[in-house]
Amino acid sequence: MGGDSDDSLNAGPEYKPVESYDLTTNGEEVSPADEYLVIRKQLKYPVDKCPNVFMSFLLGLQQYLIMFGPTFAIPVILSPSLCIDSNVIAKGQLLNTMFVMCGLSTILQIFFGTRLPIIQSGSYVYFAVAAGIMSKNPCEKEYTVVEGNKTITQDWDPNWHKRMAELQGNLMVGSVIQIILGACGLVGLLLKVIGPITITVLISLIGLCLAGVAANSASQNWGISILMVALVTLFSEYMKNVPVPLPYFTLSPLKMKVTWVKLFSTMSIIISLIIVWGLCGILTATDTFAIDDPARVVNLTQKVNQATWFYIPYPGQFGMPIVTVGGFVGMLAGVIAGVIESIGDYYACAKLSGAPPPPKYVLNRGILMEGVGCFLTGICGPGVGVTSYSENIGAIALTKVGSRMVILCSALLMVIIGLIGKIGVFFASIPEPIIGGMYLVMFGIIAAVGIANLQFVDLTSSRNVFIIGVSMYIGLVVPMWAEKALASPETATALQTGNEEFDQLVAVILTSGMIVGAVIACFLDNTIPGTDKERGMTSYKLATKACSDKELLKKIYHEPMMEWFAVRLPILRKLPFVNQ
Repeated sequence: MGGDSDDSLNAGPEYKPVESYDLTTNGEEVSPADEYLVIRKQLKYPVDKCPNVFMSFLLGLQQYLIMFGPTFAIPVILSPSLCIDSNVIAKGQLLNTMFVMCGLSTILQIFFGTRLPIIQSGSYVYFAVAAGIMSKNPCEKEYTVVEGNKTITQDWDPNWHKRMAELQGNLMVGSVIQIILGACGLVGLLLKVIGPITITVLISLIGLCLAGVAANSASQNWGISILMVALVTLFSEYMKNVPVPLPYFTLSPLKMKVTWVKLFSTMSIIISLIIVWGLCGILTATDTFAIDDPARVVNLTQKVNQATWFYIPYPGQFGMPIVTVGGFVGMLAGVIAGVIESIGDYYACAKLSGAPPPPKYVLNRGILMEGVGCFLTGICGPGVGVTSYSENIGAIALTKVGSRMVILCSALLMVIIGLIGKIGVFFASIPEPIIGGMYLVMFGIIAAVGIANLQFVDLTSSRNVFIIGVSMYIGLVVPMWAEKALASPETATALQTGNEEFDQLVAVILTSGMIVGAVIACFLDNTIPGTDKERGMTSYKLATKACSDKELLKKIYHEPMMEWFAVRLPILRKLPFVNQ
């Protein structure tokens, strides 16, 4: 979602990490459109410069670790909707697939998209959509499975592939719309009607509507969950500026040296996870936990041994994708939310990596490639679209390294590690209360990300207060009512018309607070009279002044293969995503 300059946890689609830089020239502040020039001089490696191979992979590993925590939680959050909560092997496969698809999508974005140092990762926008799509077929407490001459019962759905196939198919169709938006240059039309108020409601409701998921996981052992929250808070906030010695060797001459790294600011989730997971293992070994406590670490070695060493995701691995009207509408809402978020990230990433503001054709190309990435996660899994990962943008301001080569190395690590099947199962075995603690932190931050957009809005305006309050509250209340109504056969008839496809469409929309709230906010914001300044549209527009250094613009943003074709076929430059 979004990220602060000095913390991988604090997030926001519109960045203020420029505080890490001196944005003055001869004591005078520069204009927003020229900030990148000042920042470029202060970077160790701007976007178009490359560290040596060793440093590239070392810094790439750091970027990988930043996105690892929130990304590995994706299949865990998705598993209840797929009815595979206790199926560690299945969750491991989803995790492996997620990392491989994120790596491939990032590589595509670097070579053929914006060419900025920006990581593509799974978007939390799609969880509410997935829950809405699956609400028509809720999970059962037990499933009966026939194995040979035996009949056994288990608590996960043996036909969960069909559920996944429905998510995949709808995401594939939704991503085609995103590809069309980028290819036809229609992104600007969205920005004219979707402003800070709509984005505030949309993103905030993603976190708020997932409160039930966090409560279910954390309540299984509140002590462990709160400990996880406490450690993440300690490391990410109180100790983020505490340096830690990191030894390394030089080859010429052969000598050990020590460098001081602010480790806690970028690895707070990983460090907290290791500590709490280790503590759970100790308390399990000493029988301090009750035999049925979900925090127990049970049969970890056995679960890892069941997994194959290598797992290669492939198209259709979970079956033939299925498309439904309701599912498509839900995924389309998620795609549009990802597009709006990514555009803000592109501008922020360009500024922090020492690149001029991206021209329109770069924005279109980035959205197009992001759509291709979503299509890949649709055809291969895990049915969750990708979007620009804001936390990693914040790390650029922290490390003063904006090289796209570093992000390319990070993407390669995602693919390589994602292909190791046992790693996916290992992390999928983390006890539920630990995951619950992570949810409490991450979902709260997502809600705050949306609120951060209000910095552009006039909050003294009763008009804006009315729109935000009404749309957000309805976005919370309607899904609560719809879920209860659909859960009971007696009350579900109130939402049924006799047309199965239309009924599913209604169910997906009404059970997704993100869709309900954002639609109401967008309608009210565009129909209730108000000035652009009052609505935040004026201040929300990012600096897009044309770059005077054409050579730098070409060096950073021109895609070589596309340029080769455009030189030979000049008519291609008429396309809104081709180098101009």
